[in-house]
Amino acid sequence: MNFNVGNLYQIKKYFWYLYPSKDGADEALRSGRIPHSTDTEASASRSIVYWSKELKCNVTYIAPNSIFCLIEQDGEYLKVLSTNGELGWMIYSEDEAWTKGTIEEIKQ
Repeated sequence: MNFNVGNLYQIKKYFWYLYPSKDGADEALRSGRIPHSTDTEASASRSIVYWSKELKCNVTYIAPNSIFCLIEQDGEYLKVLSTNGELGWMIYSEDEAWTKGTIEEIKQ
């Protein structure tokens, strides 16, 4: 997917984890233990409590049907501003088949 800074996007599938810093997202990615997203709110809620403690930061999530604005992109790291006012970093590995169709650009 070709993301464009400043554009709006909608989460179509999954609850996507949002890290307060790119370093936190990078640590999560490098650990290989933390998923990028999950399919239920219950799972997302449990996971963010656990990973917030493990990573010593406030991990949150963006839910399906939510909209965000892309602020910055660095490879598979996306800095986003959610409609809830949360600013943070998501991990979007576009080379993985499961990510196809999970996030779509909102056409004006």
